[in-house]
Amino acid sequence: MSKRLTNHWLSRVALYCALPLGAVSTLSVAADQGLADAADAAFKAADFDANGKVSWEEFRNRVVNVFGHMDANADGRIAGQEHPPAVDAQGKEVQPGNVSAESFTSAVADAFKQADKDGDGELSAEEWSGKKS
Repeated sequence: MSKRLTNHWLSRVALYCALPLGAVSTLSVAADQGLADAADAAFKAADFDANGKVSWEEFRNRVVNVFGHMDANADGRIAGQEHPPAVDAQGKEVQPGNVSAESFTSAVADAFKQADKDGDGELSAEEWSGKKS
């Protein structure tokens, strides 16, 4: 598998992990109240210290938990059937390569930084839901 395809897949999985954590477009949230409610519930669950914001540490802890659930054989990589279904840019099914915990966390860190619109190192409820631009 090409590095480009693996990086594309990592970005998609990072978005998938972040989705309930707020990397949802405003249009998606407005169009689907169930998704908005799920994003709100996930935000409250991830805001461990209940200060109204999700820090990188809170976010990372959630991501590590997600990675652990995906890494069914606990070998420190997501590989083979552990991958969720994936498609390439043309919509064809693909089997991504091995993804280490480090590369997974790095991709999710990038998603966090993109969602953190005000650059304060924490996600507000608005940033989490994608409402803050």
